[in-house]
Parts: sequence; C-alpha cells; structure tokens
Amino acid sequence: MKAGCVKFGRAGRLSSIVLAIGVLLISSCSAFNPAFLSLIAPGGQDEFATVPNPPGHVIVAFINNTRFDDRLIAYLAPQLELSDTEIRALRPRVRLRVQIQFADGTTQTVEMIDGTKSFIEPGFDAEAFVDLNENDLRNIVVQCDVAGVSISPNSNIDVFIPTELVGFQLVETTGTGGQTVTEFQERQRIAPAFRVLQVDDIDDDRNVVLQRNIGFRDQPSPVTDLRCGSVVAITMNGVLSVPFLDIVSSTPSFDIDDQQTVARIGGRFVFNVTVQ
Repeated sequence: MKAGCVKFGRAGRLSSIVLAIGVLLISSCSAFNPAFLSLIAPGGQDEFATVPNPPGHVIVAFINNTRFDDRLIAYLAPQLELSDTEIRALRPRVRLRVQIQFADGTTQTVEMIDGTKSFIEPGFDAEAFVDLNENDLRNIVVQCDVAGVSISPNSNIDVFIPTELVGFQLVETTGTGGQTVTEFQERQRIAPAFRVLQVDDIDDDRNVVLQRNIGFRDQPSPVTDLRCGSVVAITMNGVLSVPFLDIVSSTPSFDIDDQQTVARIGGRFVFNVTVQ
C-alpha cells in the first residue's frame, strides 16, 4: 500500500466522480492505489462504519506547502551534502491530528504527518527519533456519514525542529580589575524535536500582544454539513525558521530572555481549510 492514503469505513466501490476529484487534488493517490480499495482496520473489519452501507465517501487531505528558511538550509544543507534538487524538495515535517465526526455523534481521531524526515543535523540520528518516523499519512478516505472535520480538540500541531538550539543568557560578571562585564553564557541545549506551534497572544480586543507561530485568524477552521463526494483540504503554508544569535555563535541559538524571539521559534504558518 502506497504511503499517504488510507480508507476508513466499510469496503465498497468509490464512485468515479469522487475518485476523479481525489486524483486531481491528491497527487499521491490514484484510481489504482490499493489504499482507496481496502481497509486499514485489522483483519478487514468495518471498525469505522457508523451506518449500514452509506453511499459514497468523503476525502480529507493534508497539503503541506511549507518550506525551510534560507538561513536554516544554508546551515544544514552543506553538512548533509544535499544537491539543489534535493534542497528544492525539502519540506518541514509537520504533525497534526484530525477529528472526523460522524452523523451518529461518534468521532475518530487520525494523526497525519507529512514532510522530510531525513533533514536533521548530522550529529543526531534521524532513525532514533521514533515520532519523526511514525507514518506518512496525508490523505484519508472516510465513508459518507461524515458530519464534520476539524483539528482534534485539545491537541497540538507540531513541526520538527531539525537542529540543536543553544540558549544563552546575558549575565553580569566581574572582570579583571573588579569592573562589571556583561556577557552571554550558555544556559541550555535543546535537541532536535517536534515543537508545538503556538497561536499569537491577543488582548480582549483581539489585538496581537505577542506574535508566535500562528495568527489568531490563521488557525485551521472546522467544516460541517459535508456531502458525499466532498474533498476537505487542509492546506498549510509558511516558513520554518530558527534564531541565530550571531553575537555568540554561528549555530542556531537564542537569548532565553528575549521573549519575542523565543515565541517565534519554529517559524510562521497559515492554515486554509476548503471544501470542494
């Protein structure tokens, strides 16, 4: 089974209309892809069917249009000896959890992951990061008794930071002769890991108080009242970036007391949810 496509629900024949839409919008799936024609449920059981033989299907697709900041690529690409073609194909590794709500009130949560999993600082073994290599699920085919699709409540959207981050703090020390000297001292090291994307802090008037990773109006919105044959596309745009505190290091680093810089670690992203 080709990675990235999974069908949930009772085994059945996908109509040519829905299939055509899916092929157009989801390049990793095709009419001949077994993922559209078989079940993920162990033993082929109808674990995700909620009404008898509902006609048609709803497709949910995660479209990762994000990219890496040029400075991060300039730092990592030479270490990994990547070609220009490989660099152009890079996409940040993103993880989110989608909740499918069915007409009878039941729900099913599916974790979707997409992006390059081998783009990681050479000093760290990418294969050792279990959650980095969990799956490559980008598309879901669900039987048609779907009432709504949303990001799972109380869950996070995560992006993988592929480099170690060194945190420095500006401190006062006593220099030669007893004079006071201020200098940056290393305080922490953060290994490559998934980082939770945070929504901007806002006040009661919805003015931005602290800019983080996602704008208040740029979050993925839920969709309801879906019809058979609907294709729900969750598109993510933006740039993964990390800070470089040049005054102390040429490697990814930051001032732990610089609240604005810390809040923006991971980059800036926008979500758009459409239904066709």
